[in-house]
Amino acid sequence: MAQQQCHNDAIERVRSIDSYHHHVTGESSRTGSRRSSFSSSNRGSVSCLQEALSSVVDALQLSGSRESLDDDELFKPDHSTATETTSNSVCNSCKEENHEALSVQLARQRSYLHGSVGPFQSLLGNSELKRTLPDGKLKVFIGTWNMNGKTPPSTLEDLLLPTPLQSLPDVVVIGTQETNGERDEWEVGLQETLGPGHVLFHSVELGTIHLAVFLRRDLIWVCSVPESDSHSTRAGSAFRTKGGVAVGFSIFGTSLLFVNCHLPAHAEKFAERERDLKKILFSLDLPKELPIRKKQRDVTSNYDYVFLCGDLNFRINKSREEVLDFVSKTWGEISPVDFRPELSKLLEADQLKLSLANNRILRTFSEAEITFAPTYKYIPGTENFDEAKQRVPSYTDRILWKERKGISVRCDHYDVAKQLKCSDHFPVWAAFQVPIKPGRETIPLSAGTFNRPVYLEGMKRRLQAWDPNKLSLSNSASCSLQ
Repeated sequence: MAQQQCHNDAIERVRSIDSYHHHVTGESSRTGSRRSSFSSSNRGSVSCLQEALSSVVDALQLSGSRESLDDDELFKPDHSTATETTSNSVCNSCKEENHEALSVQLARQRSYLHGSVGPFQSLLGNSELKRTLPDGKLKVFIGTWNMNGKTPPSTLEDLLLPTPLQSLPDVVVIGTQETNGERDEWEVGLQETLGPGHVLFHSVELGTIHLAVFLRRDLIWVCSVPESDSHSTRAGSAFRTKGGVAVGFSIFGTSLLFVNCHLPAHAEKFAERERDLKKILFSLDLPKELPIRKKQRDVTSNYDYVFLCGDLNFRINKSREEVLDFVSKTWGEISPVDFRPELSKLLEADQLKLSLANNRILRTFSEAEITFAPTYKYIPGTENFDEAKQRVPSYTDRILWKERKGISVRCDHYDVAKQLKCSDHFPVWAAFQVPIKPGRETIPLSAGTFNRPVYLEGMKRRLQAWDPNKLSLSNSASCSLQ
């Protein structure tokens, strides 16, 4: 009877382990967005379950010769194999991924908070970096759009989810100028389009200039506190339409700065645009808490990577007729392979290209190859250039980047979203791969913060669009990211 009872108890333990495993994997299967981020831990759970089953089988075999042992003693390791049991207390797959449990002795030393001690890695350490970003690259998407005060379309997939992208980026940054409507409404629209895999990490506005940073939701645990600042180049104006806004933070051990600008218009204000851009970059007081060796007046020197976007308003120094003739021939008759030599001649007259080559501030920036038509000025709702004001079609909307020496950014795409025609500007977007290095917890961590109200409202609208009969989400006091 004692042996039968021992067998029954052991079987019940196996069932409880198996039930728990099915609960974990079931939750993972019901939430597709968790699969990628927790796939490695699920694999570890399977291995742990298999090793637990093996241990129970061994215990059952042992029980045949130890019928007098009670239930607690059945699963107590033999003192003669204590060393071996201790070394095997963590499954092999967990050991391979450096997920060993932290020993009490090591925890009492407290030094593990500043990096790795033995097999244990810190939150921002190399092990966590490899788990979160296996290739060590951060996929960054940046979009810029002068909305011309127009109401945006109800769906923003063509801006945020362009078809050339194979997968969702890790970081999505959207800068707008002459932004229409309420800030919250615009941010909810962006959140609804991106879906539950991303959260609004931080946003900042200055009059009609707005910048929003969305992160892949698991990245909010490995970021510093976001910091933002703004500078108006029309300080005396109550209605602020020109200037710049910025958001800076670090991911693991790499710092990033995103700047959105709206510079003065008209072809003859080339020098004024360069002056205003310098004022913006030298007036932004960032970082504020993020530790750096020596803070420079030029904000772009304080970060590992800087991304500058916006309606920079630089024009083409050619006549309207010359540019229109080139555009009609290039994008109307010639294949994309053939027009690049001619396009390079057109860009020789581009004011921003001149600044990138000669200006002391801008020459530290890079830009990907332009292969699209000018982004300004169109008749809203069409792909026809405006005739009323006789503007020279130009590349006013641009995305630039700057990197520290020894590290390099790769731009995979640089294009326009021509499907969005409500403004007199076409949106421009770019996709980058940014190398990321491990860090230490000496930075002010954001500790998982994000804009919860925007997330909930965005998910509510996605639910309503999918099933109009479901009018609301549960408005619980805590935000659970499934």
